[in-house]
Amino acid sequence: MREYDKKLQTKKFTVEISTADQYGYFEHDVYGDELAGGLWFENNELVDFDGVFALPIQVADAIIELGFKVDKDIFCEEV
Repeated sequence: MREYDKKLQTKKFTVEISTADQYGYFEHDVYGDELAGGLWFENNELVDFDGVFALPIQVADAIIELGFKVDKDIFCEEV
């Protein structure tokens, strides 16, 4: 079982990351799995995600606040 040691709640999303596994997830507080996905990191930089077409800006901002890198120009859109 993964231990998520980095956690942040935004206005609309829960974001949790396991630094040991370089994996995380996000989930919308109202829509749950309908607006959720996995997050994959290499060297503390987001390299892939699933579940949605584009990563919500709130999720990207949370990832950055938790100490990871995100290329917003490639991954993000406002939700």
